[in-house]
Amino acid sequence: MHRLTAYGHSWVHGTGATEYDRCLVTLAARALGCAADNRGVAGTLSTQTAELASRQQMPGSTMFLLMTGLNDARLHGSCVAGLDRFSAALCSIFRTFRAANPAALIVAVEQPHLLDYSLHAPHDRGSDADVDDYNRRLRRIVDGHPAVLLATVRAWDPPTMLAEDTVHPNDAGHAEIARAVAEAVADVRT
Repeated sequence: MHRLTAYGHSWVHGTGATEYDRCLVTLAARALGCAADNRGVAGTLSTQTAELASRQQMPGSTMFLLMTGLNDARLHGSCVAGLDRFSAALCSIFRTFRAANPAALIVAVEQPHLLDYSLHAPHDRGSDADVDDYNRRLRRIVDGHPAVLLATVRAWDPPTMLAEDTVHPNDAGHAEIARAVAEAVADVRT
């Protein structure tokens, strides 16, 4: 069976889902006919995800999923140096994935907005505008890596798709992100 290996922050890890079978990685893998290999770590920045991916024995997965940048935006706000570190981390992660399996499909997920960025210090400096800046930077990096697909969560609705903590997706949010991943892959397969 094909394997979907996922890296990223708490959303990838599954935080906010009522059970593991309802987290975005499990749902996306199921929709794509893959086994899920979830390597998400709650609280990580993009630089930590890059470090983790480079240290671990990387599987020869047929598909990789990456969702990172939210904690960077919430920690660094509009700091350009934070965006630059994010860019370098993305390039590193994509190289690591490509080295593990040059034929693998890579899906990078844009970060949806939150309801309230002022909670959970020190990750309390972000805004919708900052998340948009990180997503623009992600799109620019993806444009330079033709083998990487971009998944955009178009039907995101923060009031109904975030858990009570206002930072993590609930079951509906996880399902919507998984749908966006499956849709991005389906677009390239057709």
